[in-house]
Amino acid sequence: MPFGTAMGSFGQIRTQAMLLTLSFISLLLSSSADLPSNDPYVSPDVDCYEETFCIETEDLGNRVEVFVRSLVPWDITMILDIDMSNMRPDIDLPLTKSFKGESRNQVLTLAVNEAADSWSFAFDLKWILGDFKADHERGFSYQLPYSRGEEYVVGQGYLGNATHQGKYAIDWDMPEGTPIRAARGGLVMEVQEKFREGRPDPALKSAANYVKIRHDDGTIGNYVHLKHKGVKVKPGDRVKTGAIIARSGNTGFSTGPHLHFEVYAATRELSRRTIPVEFKTPDRGSVQLKQGRFYKR
Repeated sequence: MPFGTAMGSFGQIRTQAMLLTLSFISLLLSSSADLPSNDPYVSPDVDCYEETFCIETEDLGNRVEVFVRSLVPWDITMILDIDMSNMRPDIDLPLTKSFKGESRNQVLTLAVNEAADSWSFAFDLKWILGDFKADHERGFSYQLPYSRGEEYVVGQGYLGNATHQGKYAIDWDMPEGTPIRAARGGLVMEVQEKFREGRPDPALKSAANYVKIRHDDGTIGNYVHLKHKGVKVKPGDRVKTGAIIARSGNTGFSTGPHLHFEVYAATRELSRRTIPVEFKTPDRGSVQLKQGRFYKR
């Protein structure tokens, strides 16, 4: 009964691209009354992070307008706070907000208190991929993520005692190299296929290969422990239900070859809320899968 871990946004299945938070990024911008930045208008200052989003600021003399520009076609949830001197925001901070893909949004304005004195501000940003307001489509039934006619046992089910405590996730025991198919269509967000090793070693908890797909309702399907160089899609691809997206493997914290699958949504706290979903079966209809049972597609 192989199993592994698919850690949450602060640990499970973390990659450099997916590390999901930029904590205490300080972007220090300062000015004083006799510096050019206090002119009536200055071109926007832009600071971009991991090709995911940019923070843009426009200095309008007695105030600074702050914008978030998303560079990716999927949602981002962000917590934004500001350390400021001689300035005041027009909203309460910290701000928690979700941003749609490839959008530009004004999030707040900072007003200068005393124009004759110097002023400054520094951003504290944390973020995660996904929309904390995503609501799973009621009654949606997923396709088993393997080929028609194949049958695999659920080695660990929802809330399993091995590594699924508090999580709605499924592990299917299957031979390495098995074609993995999309259980639900959507937009490929992130992929990882560089890792080679797999064993029950905590040091490998962030070293599993994976594919993440954003569904139309904003939830995310996460396929984990994939084979080295076994991913067949890339970020930005749109895939249909049943399309081959990868080959199964045994990478990361794992006791043997298997596929880990979960559906989750981002939360306001920048963690992940896994969702219990049902799967279509030829003989039982649409059901929640049970540990220890075989399911044929």
